[in-house]
Amino acid sequence: MLNTLNKYKLVLKLYTSTTEIAKSIYKAILPDIYDTPSECTINARIENEYLFLEISCKRINLLRALYNSYFSVISMILHTLEVLYDESTKTSTRSTTDIDTISSFKRKLR
Repeated sequence: MLNTLNKYKLVLKLYTSTTEIAKSIYKAILPDIYDTPSECTINARIENEYLFLEISCKRINLLRALYNSYFSVISMILHTLEVLYDESTKTSTRSTTDIDTISSFKRKLR
């Protein structure tokens, strides 16, 4: 429920490729939502692949600080998911490279 005394409001609508990613981000930021300054209110919700974040504050500096904080956390989560996805789609060549290196090393010892 929004406090009608809050003067400044920001609505962030974030598209994610899946509902699971939106839920993951939501779960990650939920503890911060419960630890909001008393002069602010934050509402978050998921609609399909979208995460909505509504921040309202009495002072603009608090709104800016919360936005920067949430934006940083969400950016970090998305970057981490991207790196994990990229790593999972790569075929591992390390094992064949290691075997080739060990084999050539053994040949040099002979």
